[in-house]
Amino acid sequence: MEETDMAEAAKKKGIDLQWKILIGIVGGIALGIGINIAVGPGVTSGPLFIMKTIFKYGGDIFIRLLRMLIVPLVFASIYMAVANLGDIRSLGKIGGRTIGYYMLTTALAVLAGLIVVNLINPGLGIDKEALSALNITTEVPAKVSRQGVGDRSAVVIIVDTFVNMIPKNPAAAFATGNILQIIFFTIFLAVFGAIVGRDVEPLTRVIHGIDRIMQRGIMAVMEIAPYAIFMLVTAIFMDLGFPALKALGKYGLTVLLGLFIHGFLTLPVLVLLMGRYNPLRLLRALSPAMMTAWSTASSAATLPMTMSNLEKRAGVDSRIGNFVLPLGATINMDGTALYESVAVIFIAQLMGVDLTMGMQIVIFITASLAAVGAAAIPGAGLVTMGIVLTAAGLPLDGIGLILAIDRILDQFRTAINVWGDATAAIVVGRAEDAIREKTELDGVEVTATI
Repeated sequence: MEETDMAEAAKKKGIDLQWKILIGIVGGIALGIGINIAVGPGVTSGPLFIMKTIFKYGGDIFIRLLRMLIVPLVFASIYMAVANLGDIRSLGKIGGRTIGYYMLTTALAVLAGLIVVNLINPGLGIDKEALSALNITTEVPAKVSRQGVGDRSAVVIIVDTFVNMIPKNPAAAFATGNILQIIFFTIFLAVFGAIVGRDVEPLTRVIHGIDRIMQRGIMAVMEIAPYAIFMLVTAIFMDLGFPALKALGKYGLTVLLGLFIHGFLTLPVLVLLMGRYNPLRLLRALSPAMMTAWSTASSAATLPMTMSNLEKRAGVDSRIGNFVLPLGATINMDGTALYESVAVIFIAQLMGVDLTMGMQIVIFITASLAAVGAAAIPGAGLVTMGIVLTAAGLPLDGIGLILAIDRILDQFRTAINVWGDATAAIVVGRAEDAIREKTELDGVEVTATI
């Protein structure tokens, strides 16, 4: 098909997916807030409760469909990415560039968070009576205390993360969805498959077929995304406690300002200078994935869409995107690292603890490292935050002070996590000369290349 014919075909598709998702988000916020104002948060009976329950199930089904695709997609896409490299030595070069970039952006994110929180000092002017009136608990969440974070340093966490990348049983890694172990085993399989040579070609063809099936599956699931996201967002805003938002508003705005600085100033500069790519074009290309990340608060659930957007809409070669993105969804948590640094300083200010420059350096290092251990699921940052609090000498029950608005902030930091992964794919892709100039944004139909 000629490019002009493709452009015409694209025009006949109607409203683009990102606009449908945006309509779903705006509609969900409006409906959820409207019901919240009319009857209050936490509806527990009647027709509205039934509607909220149905909407929550609808959103959960969508997230489950996305997560269903993750394990086979990561396995097939990384295997084919390594198989298509040709020279296996290229794997080490791409891996080194990817991890180096992730370390840089995580450090910059934490630095931005520390600067913003020290300038605004959100914990110094908060209304403690308002917090008491809301009955905000200081009880440590069970999922934090069960981790035993008080006895584990950031160094131990980071060492454990890399040691545990090696699966004792690959089948167990696939069964439990341990993405880091799946990545390690898949790279191991692909590297030695390339060494064996032609004897593994039948296996490669099967895995290639799995990858194509997963790509089709992503397209099918994305058709229901706007409707599922509408239901998910409506249910979230129906339960949102606005008094808590008001009491913790200064803290929340501090986190959002830090995320904005990192996401829309720091990362775009890196994309422009290191990736030689228009950041506004990248934002447009990735908008469906970022809106899905915001809605689901899960970078893992968003991974299939992120991979599709980067290849088809941003022009990143699949051999780069299919390696960089699954790794990033597991170890690159810019938004989470920034959030943790702001939250810990906020808790210290609220408790009247004066953190020295030395302690803030400890927080900088610890937050940068602990974010690597944060699973790509909703609320995982609360677990690793215990590491940072302990390093700063603060009690774990400080986490209870910020739980009231953690869910909404989780959505924003997840979007920044996904955005950071995408910028890495652009930077590494440019270094490897693996970015197409014409994409679906130009009306050119792009199919999976692996």
